[in-house]
Amino acid sequence: MKTSHVGSFPLEYTMENVRRVALDLREIGLDVPPYPQLRNFVDIYMEPLVKRNLVSAKNGEYHITTWPTNVDFFFEGNIVEAEFFSDYAKTLGFKWLRAPVTGPFTLSSKIYLREGGGLEATGLTDVVFVKSMAKYVNSVLKYMEKLGYNYLFIDEPILGVLVGSRRLLFNWSEKDVEAVLETVFTNIGGLHGIHVCGRISRKLFNLLAESPSLQILNFEFHDSPENIDVIDPEKLSSTNKLLAPGVASSKNPLVEDLNEVKRLLQTLIEKTKGRVDLVSADCGFGGLATKSGSPLEAYEIALKKLNVIKKAVLEIENPP
Repeated sequence: MKTSHVGSFPLEYTMENVRRVALDLREIGLDVPPYPQLRNFVDIYMEPLVKRNLVSAKNGEYHITTWPTNVDFFFEGNIVEAEFFSDYAKTLGFKWLRAPVTGPFTLSSKIYLREGGGLEATGLTDVVFVKSMAKYVNSVLKYMEKLGYNYLFIDEPILGVLVGSRRLLFNWSEKDVEAVLETVFTNIGGLHGIHVCGRISRKLFNLLAESPSLQILNFEFHDSPENIDVIDPEKLSSTNKLLAPGVASSKNPLVEDLNEVKRLLQTLIEKTKGRVDLVSADCGFGGLATKSGSPLEAYEIALKKLNVIKKAVLEIENPP
């Protein structure tokens, strides 16, 4: 089993802090580090669209400006921290790098197509719009692959809302969701994964497990233990999927006891009949905060949590 991290950390956005994270993750022995997201995970991928005047940023919101309906548009420019980290991580001896890219469903849910507010006014309600955004995300993944990232992940927290236990919102169909995923990962090498935080429905689990576009499913289990009951080991086996479990809280600043993490991880290993890899915390640590409000204190706690996760994996794989 390899260890990984979803992406974000509670540090100021500087290249020196990106370097610091890389060194700290090497010290912990994290196997598949992501480039450290020290900026908002939506803003990173929305900025190129703002620069091209496809969307505009107003009071912390994104609104559609002009949108090409008859031509494809692609990622242009660069993500400085992703480029810096890929180069620096290679000098530190990392074999695997994770690219956390915000997915088309979540990006679309942040772009307002009309007035009124709420999800009903966003691009998430328009299948055609989301499919066009999927082409953009595909081009971002190709860029990441060229940089040397070999674990290509999309982060889709909004999918837990879109795909409920009984139905999909906004007249979406399961075939439409799969078509978006297929577009996202077309002609992308490496290993493909998806991260969905929060509580997930059995319908969503089945949909993602049955997607031929994905190999790795990353869900949270520490703060959402009810997700354990959703996992179908036979489905994972028949579709050749791996579960990447979150086994420590990304919100609570209390550092988990090693035995607690080991028990949860062992439960998931037994539940999936061993189909577990890329063990991480539930989500990114960008929102982790302490009473003091110190980003540095929150960051040190995040490192301690990752260290506990690494130790738990080592002790399970190499029992005394």
